[in-house]
Amino acid sequence: MMDGLTINSEVDRRNPCICRFTVNRTLHIGTATFDNKDGTEGFLLAQKLFEIEGITRVQLIGHLLVVSKAQEQDWRVLIEQVKEILEAFLVSSFALSKEQVEDRMMLIGRGTKEKIQYLLAHKINPGVAEHAGFVELIDVRDNNVYIRLGGGCQGCGAADFTLRQGIEAIIKKEVPEILQVLDVTDHAAGMNPYYRPVK
Repeated sequence: MMDGLTINSEVDRRNPCICRFTVNRTLHIGTATFDNKDGTEGFLLAQKLFEIEGITRVQLIGHLLVVSKAQEQDWRVLIEQVKEILEAFLVSSFALSKEQVEDRMMLIGRGTKEKIQYLLAHKINPGVAEHAGFVELIDVRDNNVYIRLGGGCQGCGAADFTLRQGIEAIIKKEVPEILQVLDVTDHAAGMNPYYRPVK
């Protein structure tokens, strides 16, 4: 078992076809329930659990995994198989990192504009600041984000790359309702671009 990881299991006393696995890592933010493998696209942990013969239901609730089995299956065998899959998942790149959990928890319950402001302050501007630049939110309208680039980003030859591959990618991943991120910067007025555009 990986260092610091604990997985505890407990079979439900009232319904012996249900077992709860408690992990000291966040498995999922919110609640997700699956009754078969068909609906597990994008949820690798649930997909792998349904590969175990006899698993009939999987629920992910924060640190908790609730697994249901067919009556004829034996938990003594299944528990070890579930724990092996949990361990493999938690050491993979598919598991949520501590930073991802914190970010997603901070985004829960916020309005779209607040989410964008949070992402700019915590995920985007710290990286852009390394190139002496900053990104300012101008507006959010009709699921479009309007931003202005400043400092070393204003007039920078790599500004469009930064916008599409960095800023827009981060925002669309965390706020999927956003259609596009539009740059309203006057790049011609840039006094000290990080990369000078090729003439």
